[in-house]
Amino acid sequence: METALLFAGDEVEEIEQWPPDVENLGRSSILWIDLDRPDERRAEELSSELRLLPETQERLFDGLKRPFLGDCDAYVHVTALAPSRADGRRAELVKVDCLVASKWVVTVHEGPVGVLDEFRERASDGGETGKLDGLELLANILEWVLKSYLESFEDVELALEEFDTRAMEGDLDDPNAELGRLVGLRHEVGALRRALTSHRSIMLALTRPELANLERDSHAERFESLRERLEEVIQAARDSRDSVVGSFDVIIARSEQRTNEIMKVLTLVSALLLPGALVAGVLGMNFKIGLFTHPEYFWVVLGAIFAVAAATLGAARMRHWI
Repeated sequence: METALLFAGDEVEEIEQWPPDVENLGRSSILWIDLDRPDERRAEELSSELRLLPETQERLFDGLKRPFLGDCDAYVHVTALAPSRADGRRAELVKVDCLVASKWVVTVHEGPVGVLDEFRERASDGGETGKLDGLELLANILEWVLKSYLESFEDVELALEEFDTRAMEGDLDDPNAELGRLVGLRHEVGALRRALTSHRSIMLALTRPELANLERDSHAERFESLRERLEEVIQAARDSRDSVVGSFDVIIARSEQRTNEIMKVLTLVSALLLPGALVAGVLGMNFKIGLFTHPEYFWVVLGAIFAVAAATLGAARMRHWI
C-alpha cells in the first residue's frame, strides 16, 4: 500500500499518479510518499523516478533492524526503528526507512506503524506541514517515532499498575504465571531501551550542518533538540525498567505476607495443641499410680486441656495476633 501526499503551503493533496512526478514540484511544495510493504515492481518504479542508488535499494529490503544514516549526496537515507503494538500484544520493532531530499520524503516500512498512520492523519489536515523542507519533515517524523516509544512505555506502566493493584489485593490466581508475565514485560522494556539507545549515533550525526548539503543552522538546532528528546525518552525507559523491578518486589512481598499468614496459623495451632500433648505425654508414662484407678479423672484432664487451649486462643485475640 502506498500513499503520496503533496503539501503546498496550507493545502494538502493526495497524488494518485504512480510514480509521483518529483521533477516538477513547486518551489514551496514538499511530497511525502509512504510505502507499506511495497512490491518489487512499485519499488523499482519509484527508485527509477527518484534516481536512488543501488546500495539504497538493497538496504531498503535487507531486513536488518538497526538504525542507519547514509549521505547519498542528492538525498539522505535514515533508518529508524519504531515500536508497533497490535491487539494488546507485546510491542514489536518495525524498520522504517526514510529517504529525504529537499523537496520529497519517502518512508518505507514492512508492516503497519501506528505512529506514521497518526502522523499522516494529522498532516492531512494541512497546517504548517507544507512550509517545511525535507529535513524538517524528517525531524517531525522522528519526533513522532520517539512519541511511539513513550506510548509503549506508558502501556507497560499501565500494565504494571494493574498488576500491582491485583497483587496488593491478593487477587493473583497463579503467581508463577504472573511472574512469567513480569519477565515478559522486562524483556520488552529492555528491547525497546536498546533500540532507543542505538539511535544516538544517527541523532548526533543529523546535527552536523554539512550533511548532504541540505542542512541549515536551524536544522542543526532542530535535531539537537530532538537528540535531547531522545535522552528524555531513554530516561523513561529506565523508569519503566525500575517499575518492573518494583512490581517484582510487590509480588515477593505479597508472597512473603501469605507465607507469614500460613506460618501464623500453624504456630497458633501448635500452641493450642502443645499443652494437651504435654499433659497426655506425662499421663502416658508407664507408672502405676492411684490416679489411673479413677475413670472420672479422664474427663477432668480433658476439660483442663480444652480450658488451656481456650485461654491461649483468648490471649491471642486480645493481643491481636489473629
